[in-house]
Amino acid sequence: MVYPSSRFRSVAAVASFVLFHCLSHCNGTTGAAIGVGLGRGFCLDKVDSCMTCQKLLVGVVLLALFVLVPVATAERDSGASHNLLIKAPINDDWFVISRSNLAYRNDFDDLFLGFTGGGFGFQWTDEWSLRAGYRHVWFKPQEDWLEEDRPYAEAFYANRFDHVRFTSRSRFEFRFFDYRENDVRFRNEFVIESNKPIPGTALRPYAEEEFFYSTNDGRFEANWLGAGLAWRPADSIKLKVGYRWNRFRVGDDWRDRDTLVTGINLFF
Repeated sequence: MVYPSSRFRSVAAVASFVLFHCLSHCNGTTGAAIGVGLGRGFCLDKVDSCMTCQKLLVGVVLLALFVLVPVATAERDSGASHNLLIKAPINDDWFVISRSNLAYRNDFDDLFLGFTGGGFGFQWTDEWSLRAGYRHVWFKPQEDWLEEDRPYAEAFYANRFDHVRFTSRSRFEFRFFDYRENDVRFRNEFVIESNKPIPGTALRPYAEEEFFYSTNDGRFEANWLGAGLAWRPADSIKLKVGYRWNRFRVGDDWRDRDTLVTGINLFF
């Protein structure tokens, strides 16, 4: 049994209304566009006019936890996603970036996905960077390992405001298979991370949301919603641990996986 779709839509509507209500009170004239190609933007630098950024972050985390609480009779899988990111400059404007991942399912016992790859990025402005690269993916839907070639292009926005750091990543993935029809997938990730650690610790709370849309099928195929803690033991190292509700399609059916997420980010 999965979450009733009406419950998910209701919570999503409330979240959209709260965020729109707060952000519509911004008085600034600059802002970040949500996603590539959207004509409207929003600003966070004046969010204090209706709600402090810290309260907004707490609200987002609480909302995420509310949505993530499973119903008592829900049948759910559990797993893990371990991530490694490496970023190094070439010069003042260009950099290289690499991401790798290992993912587990079936109560952490089954390694079913892995990828690695790299690319180049151009720092267009202080907030925006453009990136392109290649990722090779190994995927085990059942017993056999299958492979995917995945070139990608993305735009990345990052800005730090009074209380939070906000990022948005919009990516097109050009997916090539030898066992199914090729596809172009669009995915967009939003992350809000507190600028200040939890009192008495070096841990900073964060909340994140990412959706996946298949252009060939014309439908959403997955959604990730999560929250966790980040720690920077040094300027060049960022460690993350958190929880993610992974809701994904298998055929025409939706399924759920509770995922432990870890991340190591290295900056040179």
